[in-house]
Amino acid sequence: MIVLRGQVATFIQENGIREEIGETGRARGARAATGTPFRPYRVALRALGFASFGVVSLTLGLVVLPLQRLAGRWRQRGESAEIRAQRAIHRGMRLWVRFGNLSGFAKVSVHGVDALRSGPVVIVANHPSLIDTPILLSVLPQADLIVNTAWGDNPFLRHCVDGAGYLRAERGAVMVRHAIERLRAGRTLLVYPEGSRTPPEGLRAFERGAAQIALLAGCQIVPVVICADPRALMKGQPFADVPEQCPEWRVEVGPPIHPADYLRRGEGSSAAARRITAALQEYFEKRWERGIR
Repeated sequence: MIVLRGQVATFIQENGIREEIGETGRARGARAATGTPFRPYRVALRALGFASFGVVSLTLGLVVLPLQRLAGRWRQRGESAEIRAQRAIHRGMRLWVRFGNLSGFAKVSVHGVDALRSGPVVIVANHPSLIDTPILLSVLPQADLIVNTAWGDNPFLRHCVDGAGYLRAERGAVMVRHAIERLRAGRTLLVYPEGSRTPPEGLRAFERGAAQIALLAGCQIVPVVICADPRALMKGQPFADVPEQCPEWRVEVGPPIHPADYLRRGEGSSAAARRITAALQEYFEKRWERGIR
């Protein structure tokens, strides 16, 4: 129950009244909250899913990763401590996703996963729900994340964030430099260009950071469209607002984008980054309009 309380508190903080999603989003969220019947069984499954995620995260951060660091002092290995930690987190998230499938908390299907495992690459994904990152990590043996302060300092996640060397968004230019260095070393970077979860009314305007990093690192961008059907764990959605059936998260990996194709003679990288970002926004918007969201 302590684990569950902490996870629910994080959910409430991320979805709470402090964050503004616009009047339209509030109205829709209110209608969903009042119009959806209370389903004790499905709420209990959701609570179980959050509790199990807390257990897996704490076990990784407090047991597995420290043991890995200790073992690394006794023997030389080709991989860095960060990479070993990220691989351990991948295995933990894969276990959690399998548990979600078996328990009926969440079904997950991924299409085109091989394109995500050929670094260096910047993976650009939309962010429709609270569990998008665990789902993506479950199929990525190695991935560097950019995390904000709220998640980086979360007591259930902090040890994993630090052990895996995830990048802190608040560090600005230093974070960008480290992201480029890791990509040039052949690693994979996961970025949500919206900056936060997608509100109910539609995609946010994409930020140019992912395009700029890919241009400077000289690597491809792979778009990943995530949808949940029925929609669940959205921004602003109450914890007890659960659909009648088990939601299915579908992950669709798109064709790679080559940033060099957007460079024009006599222009700087900023102009190319704007064109890349506009192309990404259009790509995701079309899939949102078609219902692949």
